[in-house]
Amino acid sequence: MRKTITILFIASFCFLGTALAKDTDVELTGWPYQVDVVRENLGRFTSQSGLSATFNPFPSNEYHTKMVASFTSGTNFDVVYVRDSFLAEWASAGWIVPITGLPGVDDYMADLPQGIIEQMSFEGEVYGLPYYSGNSVFVYNQRLLKKAGINSPPKTWDELTKQASTLKQKGVVRNPIVIGLAANENSILRNLEIISAGFGGRFFNDKLEPVFHQKNSGVKKALAWIADGISKGIINRASISQGDGEIDKFMRSGTAAFTIVTDYEMKVLNDPKKSDEAGNIKNALVPGSADAVSGTIGYVRLYSITSEADKAKAWKLVQFLGGKDATGAYYVPKRWALEFGLGFSPAPLYKDADVRNSISGWINPDILQEQAKYGINRAYRFVPYFSDWESEAWSEFQEIINGADMDSSLEKLAKNWNELKAEY
Repeated sequence: MRKTITILFIASFCFLGTALAKDTDVELTGWPYQVDVVRENLGRFTSQSGLSATFNPFPSNEYHTKMVASFTSGTNFDVVYVRDSFLAEWASAGWIVPITGLPGVDDYMADLPQGIIEQMSFEGEVYGLPYYSGNSVFVYNQRLLKKAGINSPPKTWDELTKQASTLKQKGVVRNPIVIGLAANENSILRNLEIISAGFGGRFFNDKLEPVFHQKNSGVKKALAWIADGISKGIINRASISQGDGEIDKFMRSGTAAFTIVTDYEMKVLNDPKKSDEAGNIKNALVPGSADAVSGTIGYVRLYSITSEADKAKAWKLVQFLGGKDATGAYYVPKRWALEFGLGFSPAPLYKDADVRNSISGWINPDILQEQAKYGINRAYRFVPYFSDWESEAWSEFQEIINGADMDSSLEKLAKNWNELKAEY
């Protein structure tokens, strides 16, 4: 609630105009990534549909604030880029509308993994089609494993511990594992979610009640596994200060053999211009346990329809951008994948020869598609008090890893969650 009030207060001063008469059929906005390409794509849309379309982006670091201002003043936009992190805010406010039941929606959903559909949903309704999407993946350095006499990557967390210990004992790598555990939005909690899922656990149940503090929870097992790995020196202690976008330097330099990254980061890890280990970095399923084969979390940026739009026209654009064009091809998602390496989720693209040839040089597409099957539901991230709870949880998790009493710390976090839930 505190953050929502702050956002609305800022919005009242940030919006610099009001809705004006439209001179195009469909107006798109988002952040300014590859603006010329977006406009080229819109030209193709116009030639196929006969509908005029424009793209008027906001600066990335101001996008959320300016869009809230636009919404509260009566937006002129029809289709908007949406991050999954603020989907719930925009959907609950009624600024964007569900696509559930629109023509062709069921066919698009059939092409997408359930985890990605859930990331685009709020209260059971789907709010768009993917702009780009993907999953976190487990990666390893095949060269270093072979040097230690290891022929295949680990399938469980216990196997990972054993393989990392072997690498360390044989002097191949001093600290074989590195994981982003910094106290920020994209590191410690994110990776705890993934590892906990591999132990068969969740942070919250379907009723959004905390379960991480319960006896033998997957979260407790994950925290214990991390703490044990750091104490043994098989997990690099530098992980505590490393963010998700920083740990790749250990893999690129060959000073780490295992990590978890977002799928598209593998392109950098296997780029000979940027990585000393290009060609050696492979992806495998995130390790599991006796309670789960694997686990991962998805990410998605989506195209959504605003409540002010002509829904039929806007849906045509959303389909063109996130689904199929008039020829029946996933034209725009394929272009983003081929030319810029952006992640994708539609199943047909995994079989597309051009896409496979393009990405196979830096990631195994079959394993990537298999990994998506193990994406977990993270509906708890869509409640308005999650960000308040999360920011307090980061340091608590780090303290547990560094030796603080796990039970009392997790009980405290469960209490904090329930108090915030009651407040909201």
